[in-house]
This record gives sequence, C-alpha cells and structure tokens, in this order.
Amino acid sequence: MKIHPLRIGRTKVPFGQFYGGLQGFSLGEFAADKDHFLWVPIHAYLLDHPKAGPVLVDTGISPEQAAHVDYYRGSIMEHAMDVDEYELPADQTMPAQLARRGYRPEDIRAVIITHFHEDHVGPLNLFAHAPVYLGAAEYAARNDKVLGLVPLAYPPSIAAITDWRPIEFTGPAIGGFEGSADLFGDGSVLALPTPGHSPGSTSVLVDHRYLLTGDAMYTIRHLAVDQVRAFQTGGEAQYVDSVRRIQWLRRELPELVILTAHDHTEYGTRLIAGLVGGELSDVDLAWAKSYERATFDELANLNPARLPRFVPSGDGLGHVA
Repeated sequence: MKIHPLRIGRTKVPFGQFYGGLQGFSLGEFAADKDHFLWVPIHAYLLDHPKAGPVLVDTGISPEQAAHVDYYRGSIMEHAMDVDEYELPADQTMPAQLARRGYRPEDIRAVIITHFHEDHVGPLNLFAHAPVYLGAAEYAARNDKVLGLVPLAYPPSIAAITDWRPIEFTGPAIGGFEGSADLFGDGSVLALPTPGHSPGSTSVLVDHRYLLTGDAMYTIRHLAVDQVRAFQTGGEAQYVDSVRRIQWLRRELPELVILTAHDHTEYGTRLIAGLVGGELSDVDLAWAKSYERATFDELANLNPARLPRFVPSGDGLGHVA
C-alpha cells in the first residue's frame, strides 16, 4: 500500500512543550514563555488502500484556523492559542495537497483521526461524506474540557461529521499492545491504543511497516521516554506507558518505521522526503535504521550526544540541536 505524507502547514510551539517534560516545564511557562519557540511541520497521511480506497490519517489545519481571529472569536480558544500559532501557505492546504496526488476531498473514503487536537482535525468538515474512525475513549471525551477550560474537540471543527466510528481495541495483541483493531478487515491497517497525550489517542500501523503515531510521539527522539519527554497537561503515566508499548512493537518488528505528525528533525525530514512517491526505498530504509542505531541502544535509551537542546536564532525562535 502506498502512503503519502501531506504537508499541511506548520505550527509554532514552545521548546518546553516538546522537550520539557522531565525538566519541570510548567503550565505557566507554557502560557508565558515566548522566547523559546520552534516551528514544526504538520503532517497528515494519505493511504492508497487497495480495497477501502483513499483513506486519510488526520487532516492537519484549515485556512480558517490559520487566520485565527474570526474562527476562534468568542471562545476560550481565542485566548488559549497564539494568533500566529499556525502558518498555512495556499499550496499546503488539504485540497491542494490531495490534488497533487490526483484526488479531491470528495474522493476520500474514510478518515482516521489520532486525536481531537485542532492541528489534526482542522479541515475534517471537508469529509462529512466519509466515516471517521477514532478511539472510543477519545470520542467519549469529545465534550470534556482540558484543565476545565479548553474543549478537547472544538465544536466548529467537527460539526459536519455524522458518521463517527469509535474504535474498540478487541483484536489480537501485537508488540506491547494488548489489543488492536483491524479497520478494513485485511490486516493492513491496525489501530492501536496510545492514550496519554489525549484520552483516546490512537496510533495507526500500516502494513506492519509504518507506525503513524499522531502526537503519541512528537519526534523519533521521544522513543527514549526516560530521557526525552513531552510536557503533559494530564495523563503522563498513560503517555509513558504508550511509548513503552511502542518500544516493544519496534522490537517485534525490526523494520518498523515510525512517522509522527511533527518530526522536525533530520530523521523526520529525510523520511518524509523519501515517501514522496508513496513508498520508502531500500536506501532510505537503510539510512533510517542506521540513524536509529546511532541514536538509541537496543533498549531505546538515547545516545547522550543526541539529547535535544534549544539553539536560539532570534525573535524568540530557534531550532533543536
């Protein structure tokens, strides 16, 4: 099955959000720190499934979200998000990215969302004709307020969807996962429960070769969960447990390639570029495994030389070394 990364703009995030989970990064810093920002990509994935047809995993952001003010006006989101949090060039909108692969939004036969956060469901309403799969726990928590303030699912972003398909993970165990869900009945697309980042966060295993983690892992370095950990507003124990289960899956499937939504590192950039034609070459796969061997030991402990650090570049922005 071919898998196409879709670049749907980018988002500006605090360094501590991605890497400060073990350094005491706080909710106050999350709100106030304007001096340690990173621009990271937003990726959705298009699967050319031989029977189910074109299927999306996540949808990225919409032009309305990127404009910010009118879309979020009058809601807590207007104040919880920075005005310039998103950037979406015209050639990176969901319709434009689909058109590059020969599709229109109405051609999509199903959508799988890893979780309800805004940078994963922005243009979801374009696919009101399609069933939308998501973890049952995520669907159940859709009206919950994070920290009592911010809705897990912003109502306008999901208003048009009527065919929700909550996933129960009652299928066979695989790797460290006690259950799975075979979404299309042929074993090619398995949903796996990876809660923590959100209540029902779900990862997607494609052809037992690619694991699409959504935000269960921000980058490949987050595999070393005892050394690199994202900031969590809740569910940290679940988050850690989910990454450990991914570690087990990786040991069971040595050729597994982990693809996240926001990996801004050399690893993510190289693999996304390698998948332009929908398939990863043997050369790119060999490069990925060589990179991983230089980055982790057999127990997924991180090479100390590759611990992330913020390198400022001016105006509060920087990159990660």
